[in-house]
Amino acid sequence: MEKVTSRIGSYSVAVLAVALGIALPLVTKPFVGQSAPYLSFIPAVLLSAWYGGFIPGLVTTGLLTISTMILDDVLFTSGSNPAARAFGGFMFVIVSLVVCLVIRAMRLAQAAALQAADLARTAEASAQAERDRLNAIVRDLPVGIVIATRNGKVELANPAAVEIHGAPLRPGDDLPFCQPASIRTPSGEQLQPASWPLERSLRNGETVINEELDILRTDGGVRALMINSRPLRNSAALATYSDVTSLRAAQEALRGSEARLRRLFDSRIIGVVSGEDDVALEANDSFLRMLGFSREDLKNRKIVFSAFTPPEYSTVDARAGAQLAERGFSDPFEKQFLTNDGRLVPVMVGAISFEPGKASPWIAWVLDLSEHRKLEERLRQAAKAESIGMLAGGVAHDFNNLLTIIIGNASMAAMMIPEDSRGRAPIDNALRAAERAADLTRQLLAYAGKGRFVVRHIDVSSAISDIGQLFGASAPDGVDVQLDLAPDLPMVNADVTQIQQLVMNLVINGVESLADQSDADQPCVDQPGADQPGRNQPGTVRVSTSAMEVNEEFLRSADLVENLEPGHYVRVEVSDNGCGMDADTRVRIFDPFFTTKFAGRGLGLAAAAGIVRAHQGGMIVQSAPGQGSTFQIFLPAAKAEASSLHVPADESLAVT
Repeated sequence: MEKVTSRIGSYSVAVLAVALGIALPLVTKPFVGQSAPYLSFIPAVLLSAWYGGFIPGLVTTGLLTISTMILDDVLFTSGSNPAARAFGGFMFVIVSLVVCLVIRAMRLAQAAALQAADLARTAEASAQAERDRLNAIVRDLPVGIVIATRNGKVELANPAAVEIHGAPLRPGDDLPFCQPASIRTPSGEQLQPASWPLERSLRNGETVINEELDILRTDGGVRALMINSRPLRNSAALATYSDVTSLRAAQEALRGSEARLRRLFDSRIIGVVSGEDDVALEANDSFLRMLGFSREDLKNRKIVFSAFTPPEYSTVDARAGAQLAERGFSDPFEKQFLTNDGRLVPVMVGAISFEPGKASPWIAWVLDLSEHRKLEERLRQAAKAESIGMLAGGVAHDFNNLLTIIIGNASMAAMMIPEDSRGRAPIDNALRAAERAADLTRQLLAYAGKGRFVVRHIDVSSAISDIGQLFGASAPDGVDVQLDLAPDLPMVNADVTQIQQLVMNLVINGVESLADQSDADQPCVDQPGADQPGRNQPGTVRVSTSAMEVNEEFLRSADLVENLEPGHYVRVEVSDNGCGMDADTRVRIFDPFFTTKFAGRGLGLAAAAGIVRAHQGGMIVQSAPGQGSTFQIFLPAAKAEASSLHVPADESLAVT
């Protein structure tokens, strides 16, 4: 529409120009003569061409030419020459055409100039907008940006660079961080100013990518920077650096946390295992050792929990899985695992899941309760022994008082009656029975730890050697008692009579077990190759002494009847190659009046345990059916003699 309107306006101007061109000759005819029409037509063409354009100018020229032919008599004087009129018309057309072309060229030049000016203004506005955007990006970018000149001066620095530097950075200032001792590598190595990445880009044209350095700020603070720099044209260089101080601290904290977690994971204190569903994917050595698996089993996904969990614990496992799915962790619970070699291990388990709302994957901590159970059993046995000891001690003490009166009165009666009297024999029998009863009370008192002790420094080997002949006298035919007594043992604080009674009771126990076996028609356990004496094969009771140092590792591995502290000890070992004992019998052998012999009283081993307990010692019992029995007594060495110990400290025992 605008284009149509513009054309109408242009041609309207042409019509007006024609009217003006015709009107001017009529007005000027009396004054200028025959050339007046063509001279007055020129301004009309000029007006039409200037305001209407090239085509309207041509239209005006044509209309005026036609008008001169039609209005010849009106426009020209009667005396004008036709040839002159024709020449004037020709020249008018030529001049009009030139005028239209000139005006067209001027209009095109003007339009081009205006367009060029518009383009220039648009380009400037676009460039300014781009500069504004770049300035905003540079200003708000959290990365420090510095542009330096060839002579090491700051050309541009954004606010982030100023904040990292800790002081204003104005154009013309010296480059920051280029003073000696202000740049260090993360390992602490000091760099010279020439090694600063921006300097290397300026001087050597080097491009530096992701180089990490520590810088000393003007306020004394230290910042860790990740730096990139590259040379620019015009002998300048650009450096960008990010403050990674917090990131490095977070990475160090993460590495420390990972190291602590790895140390916990790899610790021998507790078993740690992680997995998915029912399969273990990763585990520490403690867990593998606890259940008897290897790294190869773990790698091959052979550790499946349902396979080594007894069926009675399926409900407990299901409840723990539900807790993991519901709240991400399970309450600690106790259960048992079946080891790779068939043993049952009591454990306490606690687990957490890695993903909230899901029971898998998970990580679990598994605490071996075997030692805890052993300690509980020791405490139970100690409490039982203390209770029985108090009862036995009280009864024995009162009974011993009565026996004293009985023996005293019987002895006085025997003194009053002649030896050949018929009444003397019953009195002697009563005295012998009373003496046997007194011996029982002494053993009960020994078990209760209330016997009469005369404690002094003694040599255990010498004390046992003094009663060596009694061992042989107490052994029946077919039973050999062997002594292997170490010389120069450390002294112990003990009652020599009680120590001798202790060893004698253990020897008699071994001798009696061998005597019972030799009376049997068959070996006690049918184990081919076992060293068991039969009816025609002599049994052996061996008594040995040695000195040793008991350490924490030994205490953890040994099944002690009494608790011991690490230190120097004298060990007395009494072993036999008899039938041995099963686990149920081994638990009860120190109970008073418990015996496996038809005619036994069940006080020998009970008294032995009481004597060891009274001397702050410990005892280990090793026995299994068909493998004989071994009793090891540990008596603490006297401190004054502790330096004389020379037996290796790593001696350990496998309890069977």
